[in-house]
This record gives sequence, structure tokens and C-alpha cells, in this order.
Amino acid sequence: MQCLNLAPKFNPLQSPGCSRKFASPLVTQRHKSSIKCSSQSSFSFPNQNKITHNNDKPPYKPLVPLALQDGHALQQSEDDNKPAAAPSFLEVVKRKLNAISHVTRYYAQINIIVSVTSVCFLPVQSLSQVTPAFLMGVLKAVVAQIFMNISLCSLNQICDVEIDKINKPYLPLASGELSMGTGIAICAGSALLSLALAFLSGSPAVLCAVIAWGLTGAAYSVPLPFLRWKSHTFMAPFTLVILMGLILQIPYFIHSQTYLLGKPFEVTGPFVFATAIMSIYAFVNGLLKVLPLCVNMMLLGYGGAVVAGATSTLMISKLVTIIGHIILALMMWLRSRKVDLDNFDSQFGFYMFLWQASDY
Repeated sequence: MQCLNLAPKFNPLQSPGCSRKFASPLVTQRHKSSIKCSSQSSFSFPNQNKITHNNDKPPYKPLVPLALQDGHALQQSEDDNKPAAAPSFLEVVKRKLNAISHVTRYYAQINIIVSVTSVCFLPVQSLSQVTPAFLMGVLKAVVAQIFMNISLCSLNQICDVEIDKINKPYLPLASGELSMGTGIAICAGSALLSLALAFLSGSPAVLCAVIAWGLTGAAYSVPLPFLRWKSHTFMAPFTLVILMGLILQIPYFIHSQTYLLGKPFEVTGPFVFATAIMSIYAFVNGLLKVLPLCVNMMLLGYGGAVVAGATSTLMISKLVTIIGHIILALMMWLRSRKVDLDNFDSQFGFYMFLWQASDY
């Protein structure tokens, strides 16, 4: 039998003539409690709690029983009110590094590494030309370009922070994980470091590339008159064409051909092919919402790659180019049929697929 002691008033379950003692619910002791009635009948409940009051020493804080079950009061635990343990230093560092990686968008830097490296290898005609000095020159160009791209990724989130608080509240600046001052420091510091590395590389082409990349990217994001090209339907894809199809191709081809290999500038077939394909990729990424047009343009680009591969004089190059682009075209077409234009996650997934496909 259970006994509910809720308040010192008449209990409807109590028989007439019965008296019951009520005490302050502060200290509990295991005791045999009973209800005695004037009719000489008594009811005894062994192994229950008798609630008594300790007048000598008040407890640290009162504990109110929430319910009675099997004769034991279910009381609020003191451990539940203890403050949470502070995160360790390693946890704080890990969380900050994770937030910085989202500001700098590491996946975009992978695209930079692959693009700049592949363009620098386009003028190479034999393995003997791939010397340590050549590789070091490629590395300097890649690192300088990465830091300028980090600066633009940070700038984009700084300019969009108020919009991201609604649409993308999980981003570090929008959520407050990183302060605006930290974002500005990352943006400015990366830009200055990129310019310094490009200048120290000694290559005019690399210096021109990072400056042009920074100015074009700023025009894409900064909310000033005649700027913020990302908000315009057709300026957004054309900006990406300038960045990915021109700036990321022409200066680094010149850097490799003239500065690293010491050859006069000469337009080659592979260079024209790479520039055209990357321009199509960039334009499609900018017009992703116009999905059928984008898919058809991508298929046209893959078709051009297959034709270019068929004209190659090297059998291995012919097979890799033809088979590889046919597979990529098929994968892209199948993936596009599953895109839901009303679902952001579906669109973003297809967008990331195109970025990954462009790396190949």
C-alpha cells in the first residue's frame, strides 16, 4: 500500500476519527510508520520512510519528495544541480579548428590544389622537365593561391553573416562560434600572406593571378554599388567563369611555361581544352538552379572532351580521356535526375558532386 502525504489537510482516504501526523519533508529516516485510529484499529506499513524534522541543524538545501514508490521518496538529486564541467583545453582547440575549417571551406582548397597543379603540368613534355626546382615553383604557386582563396571564402561569410543567421545558422560566424573580429583577421591575414608569397615566388604571373583572384572575388561578395555580383542571375555564373575558367588557368599556364620551364609563351591544344572545360563547369555551377540547361551544357562539355581525346596520338591518353569522360557524363546525368529543386540539401549535394567531378 502506498501513502501520499501531499499537504496537512484532511485525507479523503482517512477513516473518520483517525488522526495523522504530518512533518516537514526535510530529512528522511527508515522507520516503521503507522496510522492510528480511535476505533482501536491500526495499520502498519513496514519498510517505509517516516519524514521527520531536524530542528538542530537545517540541511544545506531542502529536498522535496516528488513521489512515493515502494515506500521510498523519489527526491531530486543534488548531482543534477551541479554545474557542468568546463571543456578541456583540447576540446576547445578542436572546436575552434573545426569552426575555422568551415570558414575557410577546406573542400574549396582541394579544388585549388588540383586545378593549379594540373595546369602547371600542361606545358610539360617529358619527365626530365619535372625537376625539384619545377616542383618547388608549383608548390609556391599553389600555396599563394590557397591563401587568397581562403581570404575570399572568409570575406563571403563576413558579407553574408546576417543572411546566414536565417538560412545557414550553423556556420561559425552566423552561430557566434567565431567572432566577427576573428573572421576579419582570417580574411585580411590570408590576403596579405598570399600577396607576400606570390611576390617572393618571383613570378609575375603568380602575383597577377592572386591579385586578379582577390579583386574579382571581392566584387562577387562585397555589398557595394555595382558590385555583389553573386546576387545577379547572370553575373554570378560569369564571375565563376572568370575565376575558374580564366584566372585559374591562363596565369598559371604562363607561370609554368615561361618562368619554370623557360620556354616562350605558346598556346597549346591541352591548354585550350582545359580552359574551355573549366569555363563550362564554372558557368554550370553558377546557374545550378536552371538545372536542365546546366545538365545539357555539362553533357556538351563532356562530349567535347571525348572528341578531344579521340584526336590524341597517344593510345593511353585516348583511352583514359574517352572512357573517363563517358563515365563522368553518365554519373552526372543519373545524379541530376534525383535532384529536388525545392530541397536545399538535394541541390547542395549535386553542387558538391559537380565540384568533385571538376577535379577529375
